[in-house]
Amino acid sequence: MKLLKQINLMDDQKTIKRLNLAAIPALIFFYVFFTFLTVAGHGATNEPPFFIGLLILMGTYIVLIIIHELIHGAFFKLFDPKGKVKFGFKNGVAYATSPHSFYSKGKFAIILLAPFIGISGGLFLFYFFGWLTVSLFTWIASVHAASCVGDFYFLYLIAKAPANSCVEDTEVGLNIYHEE
Repeated sequence: MKLLKQINLMDDQKTIKRLNLAAIPALIFFYVFFTFLTVAGHGATNEPPFFIGLLILMGTYIVLIIIHELIHGAFFKLFDPKGKVKFGFKNGVAYATSPHSFYSKGKFAIILLAPFIGISGGLFLFYFFGWLTVSLFTWIASVHAASCVGDFYFLYLIAKAPANSCVEDTEVGLNIYHEE
């Protein structure tokens, strides 16, 4: 296998800043997107007072970060049961990693997208069954989705790689290899 690209996101302050800036338009995009999902009007009708809602948003966000990384970890184990999964927080970034594990592009795409899809779907169900108000749903779902910019960035990088490439997860990012 030939190494095509090596991405060290954890030590690349410039890329981390760019991803943090990219989260702003992503937040706007996802707020509009999730607002359109609420057109059916199934959410709870009693909006909490502003500061209570803000506390709910912040508390839920912290819990969702943990769940998000646990989902990554579960899919790492699903696709490489012998691989070790590590969790951490560095440079303002929470992460799950399975160092030295290799995955096909398709499996790595699933690992990257599983938290976004699972958490967004779960939040929508909470809204649909009336357990979240419209504003709490749209803000919580939007903030979480905007926080997935690192996953979307990695997805973009592996999508650009040749079809028969494989991805190695590393403690600081990922390596993309081309099978010759």
